[in-house]
Formats: sequence, C-alpha cells, structure tokens
Amino acid sequence: MHAKPRFFMGLVLASVMVISTGVNAAQRVVSIGGTVTEIVYLLGAESQLVASDTSSIYPEAANQTPKVGYQRTLSAEGVLSVHPDTLLITPAAGPAKVLQQLKDTGINLITIEAPDTKQGILDKITQVASALHQEEKGKHLVQQIEHAFEALSTPKAWHEQHPPRLLFVLQMGGAPMVAGKNTAPDALFTLAGATNAVGTLDGYKALTPEAILLAQPDAIVVTQQGLSRTGKQAIWALPGMLATPAGKNQRMLSLDALLALGLGPRTPEAIQSLQQQLEEWAP
Repeated sequence: MHAKPRFFMGLVLASVMVISTGVNAAQRVVSIGGTVTEIVYLLGAESQLVASDTSSIYPEAANQTPKVGYQRTLSAEGVLSVHPDTLLITPAAGPAKVLQQLKDTGINLITIEAPDTKQGILDKITQVASALHQEEKGKHLVQQIEHAFEALSTPKAWHEQHPPRLLFVLQMGGAPMVAGKNTAPDALFTLAGATNAVGTLDGYKALTPEAILLAQPDAIVVTQQGLSRTGKQAIWALPGMLATPAGKNQRMLSLDALLALGLGPRTPEAIQSLQQQLEEWAP
C-alpha cells in the first residue's frame, strides 16, 4: 500500500485555500446533497453558503449551517427563507413541483450529476467548482483526488484468488435493505476491487433469509450511524446470516454514512478503510 490517502484531505483543503477566489463567485448558495456540500467546503467556498440540507453532515462545520430540510422532501418556503440566488442540487432532489416553484422565482438551479465512477467523482468536483466560479481551485482539487486514487492498490490476494464478497446493509431491523447494482455502495466495492454479494439485484431491495444464504457474503458493510443505533447483534440475529462466511466469522465493516453512500472526494479514504478492515481476510 502506498501513501495513506486518509491524510490527504486536510492537505487538499490547505493547498486549495491559497488559490484566489473567483471575482464572479455566487454570493448566496444553498447546497443540497451531502457530497455537493462537502465539495463546496473543500473548495474553500463555504462563505458562499447560506444553507444546506440535512444530508450535509461533513465536514463538521456543515452541521452548523441553516438547514432547509431533506433533499428528497424540500419545501419552497424553507429554501426561499434564506434568499438564495443559486441552488446546487443532485438528481435525488425534489419534489419536482417544488423545484419548479423555486426555478420560477428566478433562483438558478444547477444539477450536479455524474456517473458513479472514479471519473464521475472528479466530474462532480469540476461541476461544483464551475457553478461557484472557482474553476482554478476545482482543477487543483481534481489533481489531488486523482493522486489519492493513484496511491491505492488492490490487495494481491484479491487478484490472485478471488475478491471478498461484500454485502452492504442499509436498514438493520426487520427485513434488511441491501444495496444491489446501480447504487453507491456497489460502485464503491468495484473501485475497491471487491465484489457485491448481491450484484444481481438492482437498486436497494429487502433481503430474505433465502437470499442471504444465496449471497454468501464474506463480510457485512454497514454505516457507523446505523451500527450505533442498533448494534452488531441486530445483523447477526437476521435469519440465515450466521450460516454465511460473514456470520461464521462475525466479520463486519463500518463506514461513515457519507463515505459509504456519497461517492465523493473522500472515496479513496473509503476504499482504504474497507481494505484495511479486511486485512485479516483471506480467500
């Protein structure tokens, strides 16, 4: 393993801050979506933020910004109360009727959208930087993220034998909600060199005991926030789970929710965390 990218974010922020701010920067911005907000802060453009949504939890300072609700259930009144001139949103933002109402008031709605790939992560940074007139900072940040990806390497055993089968569980309690293909965790596993144990499913699905046994995951991946609410036993108590390699070895990995679900600038850190937590695993 090369230089540890978990340290690069502080260096990125420090180095990006020395680049002068664009003179035409938007002055009153509302950021919708945790990854979008994270990029705004990494660009050193947080002074332009007047509010964000409740999924914007990183960095810690983002929690102190006024909140306009959750990105999927926005209200026109909440957004208009902070008098923005620009609204940065993701494709998940809504409802569509509310977005149209906001657009009709003259607010500039800019959608930050890119595939769930390494290049897509870089494109999101470029899009946010362009929207905030911070193009030079954006170019510098993209270079830093590219270097962080280059510093990673897939464990040798995963190449020579077979990669670990990972199962991301979003909902712990009752029938677990797991992430199939076309989800952020699925893209994260691919980037890390692992296999999604339920990669034949599309999107998020409730998983039955029979499907758990069929998936045969080597490890379970959960969010730290979900784990703190329910505890590990909520997973191992799921019917069929103890009969899987993950259950037999009590192998559970945890990631911060935005790391696991955001597929943003800290994705190299998320990949390294998964690989390090699986250091004791052998095919």
